[in-house]
Amino acid sequence: MIPRSPLRLSLLGPLVLVLALVGVVPAQAAGGGPGPDAGARAVTEKVQRVRVLWQGFQAHPTYVKSAVVPGIGNLKLVCKPNLTIVRLFATDRHAETQMWMSKYETKNGHDVVAVKNVRIYTYANANDDGSGGTGASAHEGLNQRTPIEDFAQGHADGVISQRVGRNKPAAGTLTAPVTSFRLSWYWERMAYAGSQYCKINMVLRTVYGGRIGINWHGDDDAADHSTTSTGLPGFGDVDLLCETTRGGEQTVALAPAAYDPDTDPEPHLAYEYVTGEGAVEDHVETGDLGYDDVTGLLGPLELPRNGMMRLWFTVDGFTRGFGLSSYMITNNAAHPELNLCEVAVAELPPGSG
Repeated sequence: MIPRSPLRLSLLGPLVLVLALVGVVPAQAAGGGPGPDAGARAVTEKVQRVRVLWQGFQAHPTYVKSAVVPGIGNLKLVCKPNLTIVRLFATDRHAETQMWMSKYETKNGHDVVAVKNVRIYTYANANDDGSGGTGASAHEGLNQRTPIEDFAQGHADGVISQRVGRNKPAAGTLTAPVTSFRLSWYWERMAYAGSQYCKINMVLRTVYGGRIGINWHGDDDAADHSTTSTGLPGFGDVDLLCETTRGGEQTVALAPAAYDPDTDPEPHLAYEYVTGEGAVEDHVETGDLGYDDVTGLLGPLELPRNGMMRLWFTVDGFTRGFGLSSYMITNNAAHPELNLCEVAVAELPPGSG
């Protein structure tokens, strides 16, 4: 079973902004203890908890809170009586910066989900002359109507990543650490001055070492960068494959570390796909996979062409969760320079399941 239903809201973070720079942090097991070989796989990460919280009777409510996105820029949570958004600012507008989120909320009495990709860029594709693109910031709105609806609640899981602009080969690497986040919001009585209430929580997690992703721009770039394998010491290797041309494969898998079927519990994979926009039951797919003792893998699972995944790998009884964003064009035979693959993976923040 997946550790958390996608519709369950989390109340995250303290009353004020807390920026926690965690130095050497061992892997965390599903139950909160250290993961396998914890000392050997110590990593450096930054966890930030941000909260906007105000009520209409306050004389000077704080409507905006900010957080750093390491190596990329910053973001703001905004909850005003006439505006509720998450805004991302990128220091380098020439890079390809993306804030993906799977956004869950209720519309017209139905539970719905939408995959959103907030992009900041100068070059839309390899043949773009750079005269267009976006500004240095972009945002995703949280309210469904204008004026803002009287009551709303929801949550989102997301991944923020960056690579070089689409006018250049992506060289198979990310240019900044990948940041994952869990966002939740609740407001009511927005139309009644003095009685409003708004709360937006966000937890962000940035792991500085062992960046997981695969990136290439154009078939020539893909020739040398269609596979990556990233080691998670004491846990396993995350393998990504993103081939171009018709019939190519695009997958994610984990090769568990040092699994002995005679003594160790069997590795396990739980997964969630989120694509498109609409009713949750139509756009969220969940499942489970056991260990393949022939290939030695958990997976592979097919990558979404334009969507998100969450993955929970269990090795030696310990579970680690990851968020994944994926966008690709792999079958443009007429213009192979426009084919591309942009995949980013980040460990889920605390409280995300």
